[in-house]
Amino acid sequence: EEKGKFHFIVSRAVMDTRELVRLVKKNISREQHNALPNGLICLKGGELSNETMPVKNLVEMWDLKDYFEEEFFETKKVVYVGIKN
Repeated sequence: EEKGKFHFIVSRAVMDTRELVRLVKKNISREQHNALPNGLICLKGGELSNETMPVKNLVEMWDLKDYFEEEFFETKKVVYVGIKN
């Protein structure tokens, strides 16, 4: 229901990445002011290759286990999806 425009949407993603992109695409501003193109940034866990395949050329992922030692972060990733409007 959000109608505002934003450079980034940040989420703790509990839904499929493709569905989340579909829902927030309308809220991503066309106006660019950052080194990283506008898009979606979310915390996700598990195997994400199938989920991100349709937007593969726009996706970057960082394993949080590379930055944090706690067991919670073992399967967590920060997922960035660049969204062009």
